[in-house]
Amino acid sequence: MDRFSRVVCQDAYSIAMGQQKKWYLVSYDIRDPKRLARTARCIGGYGSRIQYSVFRCRLTVRQLERLQWELTPILTSEDDLLIIGLCSRCASQVRKKGNAEGWDVKTVTFEVV
Repeated sequence: MDRFSRVVCQDAYSIAMGQQKKWYLVSYDIRDPKRLARTARCIGGYGSRIQYSVFRCRLTVRQLERLQWELTPILTSEDDLLIIGLCSRCASQVRKKGNAEGWDVKTVTFEVV
């Protein structure tokens, strides 16, 4: 098998269906304790907490839109929400210290015969 017969891509099915997942760093600053707890529960359903008010989420575009839609009635104008999209290369370079888990950045390899 020559080197050109191997095709490397991310999950081919999800790309074909327009549902490619991407890492997002989600952070918030909520001033009311009740809204704070509701926000943490909402985001926690989409990702994992890496610090007190910082989550990492691996989402499709549709899941990201749904998360933002679910947060809309919870947040007020005094609250802050920051969502940063990370490419696979950036996510693979995230440095960690302590008990934080790694950011699993895998590509699926397919062989064309």
